[in-house]
Amino acid sequence: MRKLCALLGLATAMCLLAWGWLRQTDEKFTSNLPVAVLIGEQGGYLLTPPEFVAQPFIRRIEWSPDGNYAVLFQTALRAETPTLDDAVMRHRVLLWNRKTRRLSVLWESAQTDREVNPNRGFQVAFVGKAPLCLFAVRVWDEAKQDDPWKAYVATIGGQVKPLGAYREVWLLAPPTEDIGYILVAESENLLYKRMYAPVGANGMLANLQPVPEDLDITALYAYSTRKGNPDLWYEDGKQMLLPSFGPPIAVPEADGVQYRVEPIYSLWNLRTNQVQPIDNARARYYRVNRETLLHARSERHSLQHAGNPAETAATWLHEGERAVLVASDSALAEVAPQGDAILYVAHGAAFYREIRLTSPEAIREMQDRADREQYMRNARLIATALLMYVQDYDERFPPNFGDEGVAQVLLPYLKDMGIFEVNSAFAFRYRMDGQWMGDIQDVVSTEAGYLELPNGRVVIYADGHVKWIPYR
Repeated sequence: MRKLCALLGLATAMCLLAWGWLRQTDEKFTSNLPVAVLIGEQGGYLLTPPEFVAQPFIRRIEWSPDGNYAVLFQTALRAETPTLDDAVMRHRVLLWNRKTRRLSVLWESAQTDREVNPNRGFQVAFVGKAPLCLFAVRVWDEAKQDDPWKAYVATIGGQVKPLGAYREVWLLAPPTEDIGYILVAESENLLYKRMYAPVGANGMLANLQPVPEDLDITALYAYSTRKGNPDLWYEDGKQMLLPSFGPPIAVPEADGVQYRVEPIYSLWNLRTNQVQPIDNARARYYRVNRETLLHARSERHSLQHAGNPAETAATWLHEGERAVLVASDSALAEVAPQGDAILYVAHGAAFYREIRLTSPEAIREMQDRADREQYMRNARLIATALLMYVQDYDERFPPNFGDEGVAQVLLPYLKDMGIFEVNSAFAFRYRMDGQWMGDIQDVVSTEAGYLELPNGRVVIYADGHVKWIPYR
């Protein structure tokens, strides 16, 4: 009867362990966490798994100031033959809605073989307090044999309307206004004629009016080629603060007179079209209230395989000097203004990951718990192997050949020696020595062995269950 009870207990334990083994694919363990983690100098960050956003080839990413939308510049290449002889190229401007995870096409070029520089031939500006996006693309016009800027306005979730074609264009989006502006320049008798007009929240363009002649817009020439929101807005977020060079100032020096040039500032009220000088002491630029500590950097890395060298780009998320790998083949990435998401390009396609702020202590606790779950899983596999050995050898546990010797005996049931390791070091300790299952008084409380961790043990009991016992 005692032997029968032992056999029934052994069979029950084997069934329960096998059921647990089959269910392991649904569990999440260890460093195979569903998120990447960064413990920075100021906080802890969790990166969720990547989500697909757009097909190749994405060449520029621009977030809206509120982080709810992103504009992507794409060059799409389609071909039916491997030689690309029939390749068709189009350029597209895409709008991605972060809340709905939907992608829409704002603009698409005709079939072309002309390149568009995504940094110098494309502009985008989100109006600060309105669901409004202004963008312009410099494209080749076959009919006119020219490459003017073509400007558009898109109401978020609504229609896209053309604003016109111009020799030069700048898109102005006051951060605290609900309207945007378009400033254009046309050549007339070898002179530039500068005009501007507001674009309302409904996407309607007002009549163009001349820019004041005494306004120095030299600073605007860098505006269209700089990403993000350059420092051109006054502290009220409504007027433009434009610098220009003042007259040379003589400064006496020991070896003569030196001259220096200091900037002078003008304040342009776009609503009234008035320009006035402003003291340097009052020339303060608009600053957003919240600045993220996180930054994305793409760095080149050298690779080698079988003597063949190669180079790839990897995107890292940085907080100070600490970083976490976002993608191993990525040369373009932008963190959302609030620091709670990242869009990046890998293999030409765009992907999205959320960034969740937490404490470093919470991340360390999560990592410890996840690591513990991994080793609990490994201990269950060792327990199953032990019971399979017992079943094959007349209900007797293996003799104690030493910890590594017993591991070798159990290896045919496991096929992976790494199951006995903790942090790449052998960590299995065996406590039995050929005992017959029927002689064990209490299989539930009898230790058959354990995995030794830095902060505790995962104990394997003779009936096949495992338990975490931390060190006190």
